[in-house]
Amino acid sequence: MAKYFKPAEFGRCTPSCKESDLQPAFVSLLDQLRERAGIPLVLNSCYRSPEWEKAHGRAGTSAHCLGLAADIRCSSPENRYKIVKAALDLGVTRIGIGKTYVHVDVSRKHAQRVIWDYYGS
Repeated sequence: MAKYFKPAEFGRCTPSCKESDLQPAFVSLLDQLRERAGIPLVLNSCYRSPEWEKAHGRAGTSAHCLGLAADIRCSSPENRYKIVKAALDLGVTRIGIGKTYVHVDVSRKHAQRVIWDYYGS
């Protein structure tokens, strides 16, 4: 059970999900990330079914579909740094940077040691 995230916070994700949709070790990582970053984390998106992703023009094979990814709301450069630094300190090797969010995931089925941006999309 998440230490820092209430069930309603997962329900506000797009698409709505439940904590139980995520892998327990990933929920624990989100708690550790929040603790290490030292700031509240607002979850924009966590679990996405393959069907949901395909309906939105995606392949349906992302780490979100595995319950191993989260998009965390973030618009200030200072908080972006705190989130990315905390993720790297915790051993996260897959990070995406968007204008208003940071993506973190721990999928081992996808490329490792990568940081990408979403600015072109």
